[in-house]
Amino acid sequence: MLQYSPSAVVGIGMSTVDYLFIVPDLPAFGKSVRATEYLRQPGGPVSTALVTLARLGIPTCFIGKVGDDLDGQFIKEEFEKEGVDTSQLEVELGRLSRTTLVLIDQETGERCFTTHLSTCTSIGLKDTDREKITLAKILHLDDADQVSIQAAEWAKAAGVSVVFDGTWYRESLLDLLRFVDVAIVSDVLVQKWMPGMSPEIITQKLCDFGVRMAIVTLGNQGCVARWNQSTSAFSAFPVDVVDTTGAGDAFHGGFIYGLLQDWNPEKTIQFASAVAAINCRSLGGRSGLPTLETVEQFLGTFT
Repeated sequence: MLQYSPSAVVGIGMSTVDYLFIVPDLPAFGKSVRATEYLRQPGGPVSTALVTLARLGIPTCFIGKVGDDLDGQFIKEEFEKEGVDTSQLEVELGRLSRTTLVLIDQETGERCFTTHLSTCTSIGLKDTDREKITLAKILHLDDADQVSIQAAEWAKAAGVSVVFDGTWYRESLLDLLRFVDVAIVSDVLVQKWMPGMSPEIITQKLCDFGVRMAIVTLGNQGCVARWNQSTSAFSAFPVDVVDTTGAGDAFHGGFIYGLLQDWNPEKTIQFASAVAAINCRSLGGRSGLPTLETVEQFLGTFT
């Protein structure tokens, strides 16, 4: 049995509360539709990846900030229920937490979003944050802002692996990539960064910038990955999709789990894909996050 440090994975990123509605159609302006299901649940890329890891038995810690409103309280309470260390989660007085309205197509599970951004000020990394980061095995990031770049630099200097969830594009992306070991980027970032480029070219470009392993996720089409100067495509597992919210975040959590086990890339991607597929069978980004036993049982049905 592998032994882990108190916080084997430390994450810095955005945390939100998702208000999710399954609808038969998107309403036009001036019209309304009745939702068939509704759920209120915390979300966020790194946040959900850390909860994924916690359910798989990995100690995790979140560094971030929420407002002192009911949504911020909810975010903190749900982290604590899942066993995520919130000692570095700052609650800022007089501020609002980030919220997201998610409308989910009843037939396909695909989504559209409306977000109200947090009014919290940017986080400032403290000595206690640095200690958490440098004692971890892996640092997980979902942005290329200056806070993330500073944290990645600390991690790299301490021999801590850095995994980047590239959902949004920033011009400072290249400043971050020089510290990143594994970059898992979405097709949304790809089209903003290098429009028209194939996933294969994007993974090669990422590795040219110094990333050890690069992955472009393609939703139900699977992913394309490059490591050791070789590129491979991987299919997604077929499941009855209820909601794709959090699928990428679950994939990142599953992938980091494989890194901690020192698995080869093929096994790690297969495991991560299974975690993401299982999560898509439930409403919300976290409702379907599996235990290790559930993932093993799921994979057993495909062997």
